[in-house]
Amino acid sequence: MTQPDIFDDDAPWAELLPELRLLLQAYSSVSYQDRIDTPGSPSKAMLSYLRMATFYPGRAWRATAEILYVLKHGLDDPDMTANLDSMMPIFVPEGKTREDCLRMMVPHLVAFTEAGEQAVVGTPETSWEWRERLPNLNTLLGAYYHQDVSYEYPGLSRAEFEQAALADYFGHPSHDEVAATVSEIKELLAMGSDEEFLDMATVELGVGLIPPDGLSHEEWLTAIARDLQQRLDAVDFRPAPPPNPAYPAHDKRAWEL
Repeated sequence: MTQPDIFDDDAPWAELLPELRLLLQAYSSVSYQDRIDTPGSPSKAMLSYLRMATFYPGRAWRATAEILYVLKHGLDDPDMTANLDSMMPIFVPEGKTREDCLRMMVPHLVAFTEAGEQAVVGTPETSWEWRERLPNLNTLLGAYYHQDVSYEYPGLSRAEFEQAALADYFGHPSHDEVAATVSEIKELLAMGSDEEFLDMATVELGVGLIPPDGLSHEEWLTAIARDLQQRLDAVDFRPAPPPNPAYPAHDKRAWEL
């Protein structure tokens, strides 16, 4: 799980502008020209954010409120400056200000909220959206299939260190997160089985390895899902009742049966 519960303002780690931080991460994952919103056209970054906001009721409303809060206090306010300095920078086109860029985001967020918080959810189009869409698979590929993973298991063959990595993964997250990873692999494969597409998607999700000799990306991912499912079956895993701890409690996916 990658996203905190943005509505838990009493948590000890709670920050002042948690959703604006995530919104700016969405913007930072695309090229500069794809960050520019206009009155009649949301940017590629905004569309990516709104597709993910479909899974999180209230998320776009929270982002709107935080932007208006920043604009009300001013970007030069010490608290605003301190928070914004720790976030991804706001790209400012020539002739515009940071305030202009934030203001331009608001109509698109408001329109999304007023239209029922729905956007057509298709294949992710940015690295941020890939990680948000498949957060548990991102954890597996980014933290256990990184480019230096073989050095963590010296003396083992490719097949052996992959098994060791999967065993370590199975032992660290909750079994609900492992089950979510299996489901997310299936979701990814349902988007497409083309080799070029899966290569792109797994790279966006943090993988640092290529498939073992003789296996396509589809075959490799299928084998990983099968291995994890067998481990779940071996411990007689049963899903927890909603909310599923593999997703934040305000994520619709946490409440799916």
